Amino acid sequence: MPPTFPKPKPFSATANSPRPAMIYLISRDTQYSPNSEARDEAIFKAVALALTLQGEPLAAIDENRLPTDFSGADLVLSMARSRTAQTTLAAAESAGTTIWNSPSALLRNSRAEIDKWLNEAGFGAPFLHNVADPEAIARSLGFPLWIKRSDSTAKTAGDVRFVADEAQLRSALADFAAAGIEDFILSAHLEGDLVKFYGVEGTPFFSHTYPTRENGFSKFGLEQHNGAPAEYSFSVSALKTTTDAAARRFGMPIYGGDAIIRPDGRFFLIDFNDWPSFGSCTQAAAEAIATRALHFLRPGA
Repeated sequence: MPPTFPKPKPFSATANSPRPAMIYLISRDTQYSPNSEARDEAIFKAVALALTLQGEPLAAIDENRLPTDFSGADLVLSMARSRTAQTTLAAAESAGTTIWNSPSALLRNSRAEIDKWLNEAGFGAPFLHNVADPEAIARSLGFPLWIKRSDSTAKTAGDVRFVADEAQLRSALADFAAAGIEDFILSAHLEGDLVKFYGVEGTPFFSHTYPTRENGFSKFGLEQHNGAPAEYSFSVSALKTTTDAAARRFGMPIYGGDAIIRPDGRFFLIDFNDWPSFGSCTQAAAEAIATRALHFLRPGA
C-alpha cells in the first residue's frame, strides 16, 4: 500500500501566485515486483518525499484503486504495470493528462517492438519473435540463447530463461505453450560484461552497475550466466545518449535496463524497462525524477 500524505492546505490563487500543481503518484502492485517489493516501495516513497519537500500537492494512489477522473492532476507519475490500470491511464492520457511513463506507449510497445527498434538502430541482440521451430531457432541464433515472454514484464523466473541446448529449448517452448504464453521472443546470448543501467531522460542522472560482482542484486539469479565482469572500457556518455533516445522513442523517461559491453567497448542493449526499482541509486533517482517533474510543471523556474 502506498504511504498516506496529509492533504495540501487550501490555496487562494492570485494574479501573481497561480495554484500549485497537483501530482498523482501511482504505486505498483506487488505481483509486478517479484523479489523486489521492498526496492519498488523504496523508490516510490523516495519520489513522494522528494516532491513533498518541494511543497508540491501530492496524491499517492494504489494502481488497483485508480480514480475515474484525472482532471485534477497536472502530472501523473505512474509505476503501474497491470493492463487494467494502464488501459485506464491511457484513456486519461488520451483526454489530455500528462502521464510518465506513457501508458499508451507501454501498451503499444512489447518486448518484441523494443527489440526490433534496437536492432534497427544497431544496438540490439539478434532475435526472433514467436518462432516455435527448434531447428529454425538453432540455425538462426545458435546456443546459448534466451527465451522471454513479450506480452508483459517477467513475474516469475519461468518468464525469462537461459537456454543452453536444443533439449532445454524444446522444454522451454513446451512450458511456454502449456502456460498459454503465445507472445515471446528468443534472443542470442551475447558474451561480455553485463551492465545494469538506470536513467531519467531529460536530466543528467544516469547510473550503472555490474550485477555479477560479489553481493550484486539479482531478481531471478539469471545474471550469473554472464560471469564476473572484466570491466571493459566503454563510453558511459554514449550509453546514456543511446538509452535516452530509446526512452524518448518508447515514452519511458523513467527507465532502466541491461547492456552487454564487448571487449572493444561496443555495447548492446538486451533489455529496456519501464520505471525499474533503482535499488543501487534510489535517492539520486528520486531526486532526478522530482527535478524532471518540477521542470515540467514550472518551466523556466
